[in-house]
Formats: sequence, structure tokens, C-alpha cells
Amino acid sequence: MQRLYGCVPLLNVVGSLMFLLIISLQPATYTSLGVEFDWRQGNLLLTAVLIGLALATAFAQRRRTKRWGLGVNVIIIVVMTVALWRAQVPDVISDYLWLWALLMIFNLGLIGWGWLKLRPQQNKRGSKGD
Repeated sequence: MQRLYGCVPLLNVVGSLMFLLIISLQPATYTSLGVEFDWRQGNLLLTAVLIGLALATAFAQRRRTKRWGLGVNVIIIVVMTVALWRAQVPDVISDYLWLWALLMIFNLGLIGWGWLKLRPQQNKRGSKGD
């Protein structure tokens, strides 16, 4: 998990950028793609905060801080999920939503595996019977 820990914040940064893409695209009939960007300051600020938090967790060094970092990354995923749940996502953009969901499911699996690997080590020595 020591080498793979850096993948969790990286996937959250990519997921945050996809999140910004999904919530910023609005259907439009006058463009060739059928969508246009609608950059709202609140969406940009939320994405910047989420990316900042994810990058901050990437610098964890100790076992305990890495576990805290995994917890923060789970909270970031939950915040993005709730925001997308409440957003009115047009059908044209639903393919991006599925890609984002698959990326976050993979990231949650990696977080769960990392959480198990970063558990405090238990004493493996058994007591010898008298």
C-alpha cells in the first residue's frame, strides 16, 4: 500500500476535474456538441477546495496520517456524490457521469484495500501454553 497510496489522491483529483466537467456542462442547441460550459464561481470554488484537500492528503508519511488521508478522500467522494445527486444532470452528459462513477468505485475499492493494509499491526506471537 505504500506505493499505491499516492494513487488515491491522484484519482480524486482526476475525479474532481471530471466532477467540474459534469456540473459545468449544460445542454445547448446552437453548438456542434450539443453542450456548452457554464462556469459558476461556486462550482469552481468547490472543485478547487476538493482538489486542494486531495493533494494535501498525498503528502502523508506515517501509517496513521495515511489512514486519516484515506478517510478525507472518502469524504471528498461523498461530497462530490451528494453534489451530483442534487444537480440537474442532463441526459446528454450521463455518459460522463457513468465514467465518473466507475472511477470513484475503483477509488473506493482502493481506499478500502488500503484501509485494511494500514490497520495497526497486531502482535502475531501467540501465547505459549504452560
